This record gives sequence, C-alpha cells and structure tokens, in this order.
Amino acid sequence: MKKFWITLGLLLTALLVSLQADTGKEHKDQYQTATVVTVEKHQAESNDAGGSPTDAPLMADDYSYDIGIRVNCNVYVGRYESPTDYLPSIFSPNHSVDVRLSKHVMYVSLPNSDREVKMGIVHQTHLKEAVCPANS
Repeated sequence: MKKFWITLGLLLTALLVSLQADTGKEHKDQYQTATVVTVEKHQAESNDAGGSPTDAPLMADDYSYDIGIRVNCNVYVGRYESPTDYLPSIFSPNHSVDVRLSKHVMYVSLPNSDREVKMGIVHQTHLKEAVCPANS
C-alpha cells in the first residue's frame, strides 16, 4: 500500500511539473518585439493641503518611471515601480525589448534572465498612419 501512495505522489508531481512547463511555453510565445520610445520619472502627487509641513502625511520613498513602449502602431505607457532608485538599462530610448501584453498590464522580459518586469498600463495611444504605415 505504501508503494502505491509513493508512486501516485510521484506521478502527480510529474504531472504538475509538466503542466507548469507548458504554461511557461505559452507565455513565451505571446512575447512581441517592441521598442522603448520614452522614459520619464513619475512624480507622485503631493499630499500637501497648504497647511503646515509637519501636518502633512509622510510620502513613501517609492521610485517610479513611466516607460513608453511601441508595439506595432500602438504606444503603451507602463509604470515601472521600484523600492530603490534603480532602473534597468533595458529601459532606455530606442532599445528593443520583448513584451507580453494583457488587458491592463504589460510584462517585459529581461535579457539573459528568466525574469520579467510587470508594469501597469497607465495610458495607450494609437499612432497615426503617417507615423506608422499599415504594413508595419
């Protein structure tokens, strides 16, 4: 009976690992090549209501950047947030990146790594035909 449970456990583990590997392949297929077009430091809105500075709530030391990424004829602006003042070098204008888009989030694959950066999409713009020909 003990051998049965061990065998069953090993088979279920192998099945879960196989399913996880298939899911990863799906995400890799969804990546598109894109280009970073803008990088701007995001300024958090001030909590100052015009009163004494000692009455204002403390501001968090979060660092965020608005990264404009062009995918075909659309520019998506994603917000990159970090607890430290660090911006990966992949986020520089005219740099090619691999992007996976979902409804309100974009994932940027980091080169030479299995990691990806998750950014909320804060704005989207469709480029005009003069800037973006229909065949691109």
